[in-house]
Amino acid sequence: MYLEPEELNSSMYAHVIREITGGDEQIVLQAIEEAIEEVRSYLRPRYDTEKIFSAEGKERNALILGNTKVVTVWNLIRLSNVETIYEIWKERYDRVIKYLEGVAAGTRTPSLPLLTDERGEVKIKIRCGSNPKFTHSL
Repeated sequence: MYLEPEELNSSMYAHVIREITGGDEQIVLQAIEEAIEEVRSYLRPRYDTEKIFSAEGKERNALILGNTKVVTVWNLIRLSNVETIYEIWKERYDRVIKYLEGVAAGTRTPSLPLLTDERGEVKIKIRCGSNPKFTHSL
């Protein structure tokens, strides 16, 4: 699994997670699954999300892992904000989403495996165009 429930302890105290979820690990697993899918949705157009989210341990991109943790914690906080500072987590969540929007737009480029076709060639959708032809009046 890309992100284990125990790894959330570096983002939120374990006792707070237990308090929010009532000790139900299924709620934590669901929050992780939702977070992975949300982050994946931003990365999918450009990057090989199967490789990214199948990585384990040190093979994971630290920035994407940290961002996934923030989104997971946000998913948990939505249930209840026991002993948490809602505004801080809302700000962190908003910052992660802004970053992911930059990745999706191509203005931010994390070091992630690019999306390739079955031949191994990089496939990124690009748009080209120009302004309409300008003519001077006679």
